[in-house]
Formats: sequence, structure tokens, C-alpha cells
Amino acid sequence: MIIQDLSSEAVTRSLKKFLDDVLHKRTEERYRALNYYEGFISELETDISSYFASESLQQTPVVAQNITGKLVNSRAIAYKQPPQRSNEAYHERVQGLDSAMVQFERLTYLLGTMALLSTWDEEEEMVRYNILTEFYPLFLPHESEPVAIIYPLFSQEKQKVSEMVYVYWSPDEHYKITQKGQIIAIDGNEQMINPYGIVPITYAHRHPMTTDWWREGASDIINMNRTVNIMLTEMSLSMRLQMLGQPVVMGIDDASRMKLGVDKPLILPEGSNFNFAAPGGDLQKYVEGIRFLVDSVAYNNNLKTKWALGRDGVTGEALKMLEIDLTEGVEGDVEMIWRPVEQKRFEIDKAILEAHGSRLSDEFSVDFSEPRFPASAREEREQWEWEWSNGLSSKADWFRHNNPDMNEEQIAEMVSAIPEEEPQEKPQEESPFNFRGLAT
Repeated sequence: MIIQDLSSEAVTRSLKKFLDDVLHKRTEERYRALNYYEGFISELETDISSYFASESLQQTPVVAQNITGKLVNSRAIAYKQPPQRSNEAYHERVQGLDSAMVQFERLTYLLGTMALLSTWDEEEEMVRYNILTEFYPLFLPHESEPVAIIYPLFSQEKQKVSEMVYVYWSPDEHYKITQKGQIIAIDGNEQMINPYGIVPITYAHRHPMTTDWWREGASDIINMNRTVNIMLTEMSLSMRLQMLGQPVVMGIDDASRMKLGVDKPLILPEGSNFNFAAPGGDLQKYVEGIRFLVDSVAYNNNLKTKWALGRDGVTGEALKMLEIDLTEGVEGDVEMIWRPVEQKRFEIDKAILEAHGSRLSDEFSVDFSEPRFPASAREEREQWEWEWSNGLSSKADWFRHNNPDMNEEQIAEMVSAIPEEEPQEKPQEESPFNFRGLAT
């Protein structure tokens, strides 16, 4: 939404006009994508029921598979291993950051554009995070980046809301506003001033901006998921008809008195015919068509489907070579999307912490780990032994890797409980057998 300026009058007038019809096509598409990602069966059934006559769905239930969540989670793995952040003081003043960034990455890949809200927890005295799936940025004329934002406040478990309430943030102001344009001050901020001097929202975009600030999400995956659900429902109907068959009577004008049953003899007049007709389609080819559809969309997202073939006997290095496209795609996402997002979020969190009396240094860097594929037990054991023998890691590093929830005191206690290995004496080499000495 474009506003002429950030004055209260202009903002109120523009928001009131905008909020009168807030359900835009983009919002409906985003919620449909969320339904497919979370696998809401009732919503998925409703979405594909329009492609079938009501009588058809009385023969078999709708088949609704959640393929979207599987593909999106398999592709968005930049935060699968938490990155290492250099500013330790900053990391100690934030709560739930790694978990929030995992969800933030997945929803960005799904929806194309996402927003992350940094908030201050008064009780814990730490920064926490809320992911915004529905939000409306505000732009000044001829500006490419938003200068303010509004997002709705939802009442959980409340079915009917007489009037929606939204939160407004700009670099100078912060307040609530109703759908009718009434401004409400937030408790403890009667002056409606933004105490941080910066909008506490971090935006993430899946693609570089080309024609629109809003980027395209995983629409190809969602459309494929819808098509597969339609095809699976049709296949379910076909399987039922192919198993039972369709009764067909020929040469009879009035078949209303006919009664079918294994205990009822069927008497037909001369020249008539009765049989069961089955569909002539090949269901195996139908299944192969569904697989091809899934494979093609997965390939376009740098993924390869396995179709329950398993990975027994495949080393981690072999898997890495098979998934080279995925590795390169994730590395590209880190540099184009997530490293700038980390820097922007740090600046916002730093301003929030300073407003509450905690000053941080400006030094901040992020080290993302390369996507790793599971190795065999032998490969992992050899890797750790090689690192220990060359002084590149310690037993404490092993505990940190395998028990990320343990604190340093627990790790030190576990390390001290490991018995020290005594150096083994080198066995003496036996002298060769001496035939001459034996003869003597």
C-alpha cells in the first residue's frame, strides 16, 4: 500500500480505506499455501472438491496428500545446522533464535516473502521473535523499500471478531489501529512513540526483486500437490470401478424390475445381454504419470525423489555427489538471502537491547555450515579419530556435537569421567627363525 507521507492523518486515512477490503487475492493465495504446507485435510478436500461432481465423491473419499511440506522442508536446509555467530554477548540476550530462523526459512521458501518481528520480553529481559505470515507493508511514492508496516492481532479460539485490530510500526510511531481507523495507544506507551527508532521487522525474500516487492513462493509445488490429489482421487474411483465393474444391460427397455444378488436368479428376455464392464485404463501407467509429475517439480527445486528405495550401503560422500545441485542451491541462498537477513536482524536486535540498557559491540559475523549428509557409523568414527589424533577437536567437541542441549559444566563433568588412555608399549619384533641355531 502506498501512502503520501507518514503523518497521523495520512496514515489513518489510507489505512481505513485499505482495511475496508483487506482480503486481497495475495492474502488468499498465501493462506492456501499454508493450508497445503501444514496439511489441513479439510481445506485440501474443499480445494479439490470443485473438480468433481458431488455424485462422484459419494463413491470414494477425497485423497489428500501433503507433498508440499515434504518438499519445502527438504529444500530449505540452510539453518538445518545452527550457524555460528561471532558476538557471544548478543547470542546470550536472544531467546529461541535458531528455532525461529528454521521456521522463517521454510516459510520464506513457501510464500516467497516473509517478515520476522523482534519483540522485548519484559520477564526474561531478552529479545524474542514472532513470525508474521500476514502483514501489509507501507511504501512512500517512488520508494522500493517499505517505511512502515501493519499486521493483524488474532484472537485464538475466537470464532467471530466484530472488528479486526492491527499493529502499526514506523520509525517514529507505534500504536494499534482498528479496521475503522480508530487509533489506540499501547499500554505503557501513551505517547505512541517508537522507542527503538527503527521498525523491528526483518524481511526475507526468496528471489531478487524483478517486477514486484512481493516475491513468488512455492506455487509450482502447491499446484503439483493439488493436481496429484485430483489424480489420486480419480485413481481411487477407477480402482473401485475396475474391481467391482459397472453392470450393463442391453436389449431391455424397462429394467426397473430387475433385482441383482447372488441369491436371486436373473431371467432375461430373448435377444438381451447382461455383463459387467470394467474400465480399460492401465493404473500402473497412471501411477507412473503421477511419479513423473512429482519428479519434474522436485527437480526444478534441486531435489531428487527416492520413492522409498532407501539409502542402505550409500556413503555420505556418495549422497553429497548425488545432491550437488541442492548443495549449490543452499550455498547460493546463504549468500543472497540469509547472510544479509542475519545482519539486518542483528541491527534491529541491537537497537532493542540498547533501548533497554544493554549495549553490544558492532562486531557481528555468521558462519553457516555446509549442508551435510548422513555418514555411516564407520565413516563418522574414523573422522572423529582423525581429528583427535591431529589435535583438531577434543572429547568435549564430541559431546557438544552429539548433545547440543548440554551446558559446559555437564560437558566438563562427562569429559572428566572418561578414563585416561595409557600409552601402549610397542611390541618387540621377534627375531627370524634360525635353522643353524636349532641345529647346534
